[in-house]
Amino acid sequence: MMNPEVLLLQRKIAGYPEQIDKMQKRYSMVLAPKAATIESAIKGLNAYIIQLKVNDSSFTKVGASISEDLARLEEVISEETAGGKELSESLRMSHVQLQHASATVETYKNAIGAQLDSARTALDTLTLAQKHKKTLDVVNLLSMIEKGDGYKL
Repeated sequence: MMNPEVLLLQRKIAGYPEQIDKMQKRYSMVLAPKAATIESAIKGLNAYIIQLKVNDSSFTKVGASISEDLARLEEVISEETAGGKELSESLRMSHVQLQHASATVETYKNAIGAQLDSARTALDTLTLAQKHKKTLDVVNLLSMIEKGDGYKL
């Protein structure tokens, strides 16, 4: 007969695939912004970065929980094998399931991290372009003022 704590841990482990699937679906709904002007692109990128951070936070939280459960399951496995018992199939499956969940979460965290880096770089570039555009507008305005518009007051 299995320990109730182990059964509870295995139930929690069994819920990870569904939880990860929901997070994957939510992450897939985050689309890169498209814009016609610098200002709208900056606003879109800011919103995009926030969405990526939310998804990253979700994956990080689940990843931490998976790591804790993996450590606990490995303790249980070492206790089982130290007693000379053969490891049960359900404990092996739970261990494999946790390793898979951990790898999946890590893959998504890496992908989100790369997207965040790209989005921040794009945001910095657009912000700089916006400053240059404003500078150019001021220079053009000063040039128009110096030349005058052909009318005398």
